[in-house]
Amino acid sequence: MKKWWWKAQYIETCNCSHACSCNLTMIPTDNTCQGINAWKIMEGKYDGTSLDGLGIALIVHWSNPIHRGNGRAVVFVDERANEEQRAALSEIGTGKAGTGGPFEIFATTYSEPASVRFGSFEFERQGRRGHLKLGDLATAQIGPIHSDMDNAEADAHMVLPSGFIWKDGVILNTDSCKVNAPGIEFSHKNSSAFFSDVEYNT
Repeated sequence: MKKWWWKAQYIETCNCSHACSCNLTMIPTDNTCQGINAWKIMEGKYDGTSLDGLGIALIVHWSNPIHRGNGRAVVFVDERANEEQRAALSEIGTGKAGTGGPFEIFATTYSEPASVRFGSFEFERQGRRGHLKLGDLATAQIGPIHSDMDNAEADAHMVLPSGFIWKDGVILNTDSCKVNAPGIEFSHKNSSAFFSDVEYNT
């Protein structure tokens, strides 16, 4: 098993209501899970191979709560990665590189191994707003949750001390998300989103 670690900025969007009931080990809002988990690696290594500055994402869909299986996933890897980096991120993303983040855990819930795709990776975060574009497979716009009383931006965090994806997430809104990936197609809006800064295996 190769040793890997990274520090990264993180964006998450899913179809659950805000804060996502799955984080409380409850049933997802409509009994299904569809989403994107994306990481912009600030610094990291895989068995000596630098991962600095690269991006990786999971495009995922379960027709039921995650823990009941039947999931499908596409691992999306930044096309700027060289051959060694592509191999490293593919191993991590498919869960073959072992513990750290959700990768190994999620892989046990897929009905078939995740496929891997490479393409242009756009990841932007500024305050409570962000943007994802994964080649021609997925796009997402993230923004603040606005108060119904005065339209103020909500300033709320969810803290999960033992969280395996993130431990402190800023609760945000998915303004839009559209996915058309191999074997996975979905869209959602006005649903849960998070920003976080994460460290795995450090």
